[in-house]
Amino acid sequence: MHTKDKLFVSLSDDLLFKETFGHPNNRKYLIYFLASITDFSIDYLNTVKMQIKYESILSKTKLNDKIMRGDIIITFKHYIINLECYSKFNEAAFNKSASYIMRIFSTQMDSGYNNYERLENIIQINIVDNVALSFPEELQFSYGLVNLKDGKDVRLKDKFSIKCFRLDKARELKYNENDKALLWLKFIGAKSQEERNKIAEGDELIMELNDWIDKYINNEHTKEVYGKWAEKIAEQNGREEGENNKTLEIAKNLIKLNTPLEKIHLATGLPIKAIKKLQS
Repeated sequence: MHTKDKLFVSLSDDLLFKETFGHPNNRKYLIYFLASITDFSIDYLNTVKMQIKYESILSKTKLNDKIMRGDIIITFKHYIINLECYSKFNEAAFNKSASYIMRIFSTQMDSGYNNYERLENIIQINIVDNVALSFPEELQFSYGLVNLKDGKDVRLKDKFSIKCFRLDKARELKYNENDKALLWLKFIGAKSQEERNKIAEGDELIMELNDWIDKYINNEHTKEVYGKWAEKIAEQNGREEGENNKTLEIAKNLIKLNTPLEKIHLATGLPIKAIKKLQS
């Protein structure tokens, strides 16, 4: 197959992300990735008995056929990690993410359960791009349960947390092959095959995964399935685009009425930065 005939899909694509890191043959890559963005070491993750559950695109081609409450659910000793990737991270996506971790946390407790100290530690990991919320301008940040009057008073810190990693910020930072978290985020967020090849170069394991992705995505069956998904996603994005346009119009009208920024933000969900751009 000539290079010009090959299909390129960014690893930030939700479907490819799930299939890449959830695939049974790719466990070592998942472990390598998790070790770079968490406090778990590669040696530790290699020794624990790990169970992976994910929704495969090869067996499901309907957007509404999502029976799992999570993308890649990773279970091992005392921990449950839900690993997700969002190519567009807005308020709806954040709410969805929060609902997933709450569901995973609460479903541990069957009827009659009373030993709450032995609940598993739940970690929601979001790899996000095109952020449309007022989030910290940092590569990574975390959320948990805190006292609203005292941000240092954090509860259930080890039991319940949401960690976000921004692909848009990773692209802005200088390339550093020694910073494994940054290297992975740049690899996931690469927007062309040439860019992905360059980022992978020099890291043997990521180069291996890069070859796997290239072969996988250019398999005829995979390309056919992706085509069906692409049509459905295009329809959904069209509907979302219409809703976004309505939101922008509402914000513009509120600006004309000299409505305070914070009230416009609360009414529309738009980030303060976006509202300021509309004002100008």
